[in-house]
Amino acid sequence: MNKNTSRINGKKGGRPKGDVNNFLRIPDIKFVIITETQYQKLIKKYGQLVIKKAISILDDWLKSSPVGHKYAGKNNYAHFRSDGWLINAAKNAE
Repeated sequence: MNKNTSRINGKKGGRPKGDVNNFLRIPDIKFVIITETQYQKLIKKYGQLVIKKAISILDDWLKSSPVGHKYAGKNNYAHFRSDGWLINAAKNAE
């Protein structure tokens, strides 16, 4: 496998190249970055209400937390783990 293939596929530490136009634009959300495909997977897994609350919570965290600033501008799909703080906070906010 050559280096170009690794980077395109995101293998061996290479970061997959993402087009800015592929990211989902959500009104009133400025810092959370996920693709449309990832958003649909999350809705199928957790439900639309939980995901909307989770995205709002994550956006506030990215905006206000000193730790959150290092994740701003990157794809945030990994934050939506079923055993993670974000999904638990969104479920408890219901």
